[in-house]
Amino acid sequence: MFTNPSYWLFSVTPENWEIARKRQIWAVRTENIAQKIKKGDFIVLYVTRIRFFCSILQVVEDWTLAKQAIWTDEINEGKIKYPYQTRATMIMGGLVDTKELVAKLSFVENKQRWGVYFLGAPANLRRPIPESDYRLIHETMKLKPLPADVSTLIKAKPEAKKEEAKKPRKDTSRVPKHNEIRDMILEIGKIEGKIAEVEYPIDNLRLDVVWKTITSGNPKWAYEVQMAGNLYEALTKLKHAWDKWNSKPFLVTTDEYMTQAKSLLEGSFHEMREDARIVNWEEIVKLHQLLKEAHRIKTEIRL
Repeated sequence: MFTNPSYWLFSVTPENWEIARKRQIWAVRTENIAQKIKKGDFIVLYVTRIRFFCSILQVVEDWTLAKQAIWTDEINEGKIKYPYQTRATMIMGGLVDTKELVAKLSFVENKQRWGVYFLGAPANLRRPIPESDYRLIHETMKLKPLPADVSTLIKAKPEAKKEEAKKPRKDTSRVPKHNEIRDMILEIGKIEGKIAEVEYPIDNLRLDVVWKTITSGNPKWAYEVQMAGNLYEALTKLKHAWDKWNSKPFLVTTDEYMTQAKSLLEGSFHEMREDARIVNWEEIVKLHQLLKEAHRIKTEIRL
């Protein structure tokens, strides 16, 4: 009997959901994620494209290293992308329309941008969801069981909403682009009372964002956003700002590049290792939302 479980939310493609459901397994990209999730924890699977909660898994074994590619995107790319794997028993299956529950889910603080809370791995900014939210999803799923032919449902779902698809609507669940994250950092700085600038020149280079305390002063904080591509170049610019102005260097990146960034800080850029910070982009999104909401409330009540 497992005690004190945590409750996690993961987004998954319909194809990978079927694999998880049929093979009773789950897998993640990094050891850091695997260390968060222990035996006895529960995993709620949110299926993208159809935007439904469709399964609840329980982790029943320790994590092991995957020996072969089994997930759809792994097979398509010919490599193992999720090397940490565990046995996860499906304890509940159903079809729960996420939009019907958003208003009641406490972990979704901004109901207008609910999709942000379903990004990342695990979702909810890599934090467990409250037990009360898990119970709500679990009880709702009991009332809406899976149909006999799941594959047909998944393929038919987009067709059933052709009329709705014609209407322009904002995609609330996509990963923000480089410039969107950059502009969030800019706005965070301004909310915090800093003098924030984008594309700040440093010799023949440009930093994505800098914060200053006085207009004529040197940047005290330097930011590079690297969602993909050349981490070495981004760290080179941050190192230059650290050398020249003693700026605090921040690299904003994805889970996929965290290990590589840390390795570079241990090696080629070891001089600034103690000062440099590697930040997951999801943390920037969350901080931006919280500060904007706090700023709005302060303005409304004239604080």
